[in-house]
Amino acid sequence: MEQFLQRYIDSWRLNGWFIHDIFFCIVLGIGLLLVLFIVMKRKRLVTSSILLIAFLLVSNLLMIVFGLAGRGFPIKSDSPIYTDDSQSIAVQMVQGSENNGTSNGITHLIAHHLLVAVNLQTGEKQWTKSASYKETLLGEFMGGVLVHHRDDEFGQLSLLDLETGKEILSEKEFRTLHPSLIAILSNNAYQMAVLKNNLYLEGVDGKFYRFDGKTLSEDVKAQDYLSARFFIETELPGYFATHPQPVEDYQAIRDFSQAVLTEPAIQAYANLQPKVVDVDIIEKTALVSYRQTQRESAEHMLLHYDMNKHQILWESNIGIINSQQQQPAVRTLENSYVIQAGDRLLVLDKKMKKRAVHYHLRWNRPIDE
Repeated sequence: MEQFLQRYIDSWRLNGWFIHDIFFCIVLGIGLLLVLFIVMKRKRLVTSSILLIAFLLVSNLLMIVFGLAGRGFPIKSDSPIYTDDSQSIAVQMVQGSENNGTSNGITHLIAHHLLVAVNLQTGEKQWTKSASYKETLLGEFMGGVLVHHRDDEFGQLSLLDLETGKEILSEKEFRTLHPSLIAILSNNAYQMAVLKNNLYLEGVDGKFYRFDGKTLSEDVKAQDYLSARFFIETELPGYFATHPQPVEDYQAIRDFSQAVLTEPAIQAYANLQPKVVDVDIIEKTALVSYRQTQRESAEHMLLHYDMNKHQILWESNIGIINSQQQQPAVRTLENSYVIQAGDRLLVLDKKMKKRAVHYHLRWNRPIDE
């Protein structure tokens, strides 16, 4: 009941999610019209009272059902976590799933997408921006974050400012400034990767290219980069958003990740679905997540493991991760780890081993510890 009341209170504010905000605005609009009616018809107290009571009942029902206060809305990562150069703002695309009922034993979900930027210094919302399933965050590039748009059989690009969420370059402006790039751009974002401040891609002509923000040129290494990213991020999603290691080391990264899971200290959690979510092959350390129990609703633990010492350095509870996501998304920064675990975004301080930020992605507000 306490959790429901908190969700109900949080639902009475704009939070960026379209399905929630549209009904919140409808409720506010109807409420404003009702107030104007009552002011203009002050003598009709009985009518005004009935309308007011009816409005309160209907508006509360709307916010519970359509404002998602009383409905499940599991959130999962839809992109790696990106940061600005100062590592003070984290940006990510997340997906929320709304249950639209069950028919013939099949549950139908409506997916909603949102770009969320969180200030890592204050723990407050920096900005939010509605998105769609046709958009993919490619990474930090050209002084912003690069967005790929699937446009039927064609692909388009735009560039967003990390600090404000506003477009630095719209799709039209990008197409005008870099027509040669757009001409060979695929509608498949998996054929592109932002690595070392360059965009590597396979063109629709079957050739491989590198774009440095100004010039497009053929590059045979692009194929190796795209292959390496595919093999690593199959096991470690978002790895290249964090680590500067040469992509040629991808086999060493995969071998190291697998070796961690064979360690006796990690094998102790073998029945709790341990999974390596990030590695540092230079420091020989890894982050491993596991469930506290075998139940799907169990809270997840995150541990930091040192392969040199063959021991666990620390553990931290990162809460429940819904079945839609299953494993946390991690971004390693200089002094902290940014972790997206279901509907929570956490920042763990590396030195103090405790939460510096605890942010609720469903309601887009910080959580008081």
